[in-house]
Amino acid sequence: MLNINKLALFLFFVSHAIIAQTLKSPEEYFGNATGSKFHFHHQLIGYAEYVAANKPENVKIFPLGFTTEGRPQMIVAIGSKENIQNIELIRKSNLQNIGLMAGAGNKNIPTIAYLSYNVHGNESVNAETSVKVIYEMANGTSDLAKKVLKNTLILIDPCVNPDGFDRYSQWYNRYLGKKPDLHAASVEHHEPWPGGRFNHYLFDLNRDIAWQTQKETQQRINFYNSWMPHLHADFHEMGPNSTYYFPPSAKPFHEDLTGFQREFQELLGQYNKKAFDEKGWLYFTKENYDLFYPSYGDTYPSYNGAIGMTFEQGGGGPAGLAYKRNDGDTLTLKDRIMHSFSTSMGALEALSDKSEKTIEEFNKFFNDAQGKGFGKYKSYVMKFKGNEAKVKALAEQLDKMQIEYSFANKKSAVSGFNYQNQKEEAFSVDENDMIVNSYQPKGVLAKILFEPKSYLEDSNTYDITAWALPYAYDLPAFALSQKLSGGTTKPKFDSKVEIANGKRVFAFASEVSSFEESKFLAQLFKEKIKVRLQEAPFKAGGKDFGAGTLLITRKGNENLGENFEAKVTAIAKAFDINLLPLYSGLVESGPDMGASSVDVLNPPKIGLMVGAGITPTAAGDVWHFFDQQLDYPITLIDGSYFGRVDLWTLDVLILPNGQYGNIIKDHKEVTRWVSDGGRVILLESANDFLAGKDGIELKSKSKPDAKNDINKSYGSRDRDAISDQIPGAIYKVNLDNTHPLAYGYEKTSNVMIKNTLDNEYLKNGWNVGKLGEHVSGFVGQNVKKTMKDVPVFAVQDHGKGKIIHLLESPIFRGFWYGGKLMMANAAFLVR
Repeated sequence: MLNINKLALFLFFVSHAIIAQTLKSPEEYFGNATGSKFHFHHQLIGYAEYVAANKPENVKIFPLGFTTEGRPQMIVAIGSKENIQNIELIRKSNLQNIGLMAGAGNKNIPTIAYLSYNVHGNESVNAETSVKVIYEMANGTSDLAKKVLKNTLILIDPCVNPDGFDRYSQWYNRYLGKKPDLHAASVEHHEPWPGGRFNHYLFDLNRDIAWQTQKETQQRINFYNSWMPHLHADFHEMGPNSTYYFPPSAKPFHEDLTGFQREFQELLGQYNKKAFDEKGWLYFTKENYDLFYPSYGDTYPSYNGAIGMTFEQGGGGPAGLAYKRNDGDTLTLKDRIMHSFSTSMGALEALSDKSEKTIEEFNKFFNDAQGKGFGKYKSYVMKFKGNEAKVKALAEQLDKMQIEYSFANKKSAVSGFNYQNQKEEAFSVDENDMIVNSYQPKGVLAKILFEPKSYLEDSNTYDITAWALPYAYDLPAFALSQKLSGGTTKPKFDSKVEIANGKRVFAFASEVSSFEESKFLAQLFKEKIKVRLQEAPFKAGGKDFGAGTLLITRKGNENLGENFEAKVTAIAKAFDINLLPLYSGLVESGPDMGASSVDVLNPPKIGLMVGAGITPTAAGDVWHFFDQQLDYPITLIDGSYFGRVDLWTLDVLILPNGQYGNIIKDHKEVTRWVSDGGRVILLESANDFLAGKDGIELKSKSKPDAKNDINKSYGSRDRDAISDQIPGAIYKVNLDNTHPLAYGYEKTSNVMIKNTLDNEYLKNGWNVGKLGEHVSGFVGQNVKKTMKDVPVFAVQDHGKGKIIHLLESPIFRGFWYGGKLMMANAAFLVR
């Protein structure tokens, strides 16, 4: 009897121990049914941490850091017990296999799948799906999970954009009643500005993956590069009246996608259609979502050798918990979760079934480039002298992408394609010129980012069609068909300020030549150091200076006393600025330092319009530019109370791309403020609001009456519309670099053009930037005809103030380095 009691007691404790170790599903953990509510980010992260704590043999969490608003980013790794025990060895072996880490490597490793959810915050089905995927794989009891975990290590980013996700969830839950309201007029289907799609600085993180301007992307891609997964799946949502999209992708495919990558696109369709067909779920493939622009969640991994893919569920911000579709069906959050969970499983199963072949092709992608080079052009040379700051900025960008570069240690004569004049010609490689060649593991990515013109197989594309980095950085550059390598020593970027012994500095001079001078000036402003601007060329200290030279004189900075030299040179060194100390106000030629062409620059108080009607990413570009890149204060002004703002407390007002009819009720108030000395910077469509109004010289060209084509085809309407589009192409812009807006530029600059420009030249103002020749990227035929003899950048004098027309944004997505100086000039130098 005693033995029976002991056995019963033993079985009782064992059964309770088993129950205690049973992993809770998300439904059990949260205490609500799947799809019945939107959770908050900390709750989803809490579940991931709970799973890791209860299944340490199968789950490991990698913290990435924190978002701008302080929310944690993490990766959840899930694998077999053996793979989790050897997880660091697997990571290193994978990098060694492809030449990104020294060592012999090991080809007998599991495939590595990376699933990214919720890069757009209000596409929140994806974060809700991620916890279901984490449970399914960590629990490991289903046949599919057992199969996948035998040969696949899974990395899951449960929420790429935590700040945007919480912005959406907090708003939606605030207005949710006992049940979701299907009425189209309900507030829960009308997300307020700026929406949850974007991150804190209103950037679209799915366009930032290559450029890595945002904190979230930097942390995420740093981790990605430390792993280099074999597959990357990017989960999204689209409009609620759409069904479900999964690969194969639409054309255009970039020409450098491998045969295996293209085959896998088809394979994904086969694997995912099985569940959708079985359950009668509607879907589509080969439409809308192409594989071309290099900074998407499918293309950037593809150009890094992986199988990259996008999944799109109908829903997004308007869908909420339930949405009445146009076809009469009700789309629920639960439906959306089940669809996205299904494609998550489909992607993992496809990879698991093709594990060995995927690893083989992945390794070949990198090793072939390293051994043979890649592309028509094998090397790219960026001229260093006179472009030091731009080369430094480009080097920092390449470091983020793990693209190798070197610098020439001797002079040599070669020939190649000149990016500036678009011609093949002989040129000299000079000492310190930057060299990037495609004989490296990331050779394919280097080719795609540096090629002068990207081949476009189909002009019906989703995003910009040109992006070559020499154009983006406004660098004189050449593309060569042969391999070229430089020395291993990097040139010194440090500033050199040599002050003669025993001499008292009268002033420091720094000619504006790059965005680094803008950052230097912003810091001088913040340190309350008085700066003057010389608008005329002059010669002093044996050096010729062009128009647009900063002068930091001792006069006006007496408060620094004997620390004047040390203070100014320390700030200059922080920004690698080459200052020239001058010991007299009398120059060798040109106007002296007390001449009328020299004026004091006052630190401007800058306001930026935000709110309903403004394109969020356009406002975000400007906000991030000043707050993070220039590190200069900017005041955000919501349009809802703009009529009550005292403009006379501002020096500069920036109106980003948007519709201003419901924001600025009385444009004359703005023009009165400008007449009194204010400066308004109009970006993109903000120019349309003021164009042609009283006192505004800018106006659109008169358009001829449209001709009706009686033979037009309804079936080809979408493709016919391409003739009126310019999704993003590079043009040369001819500049008047004697104007303060273009100080620091050569006579031309490369600009990303995304809008059809059709304004007349200013007759009395300054046409600082005129559209020049088309350089690269697709432009519709009708757009080409329209965009002739048009301004891109112009300035109108208006009373004591200025109206600055930036008809195209010079700071596109934060990565177009060549335009940053112009944006800073508009705020700081145009007065």
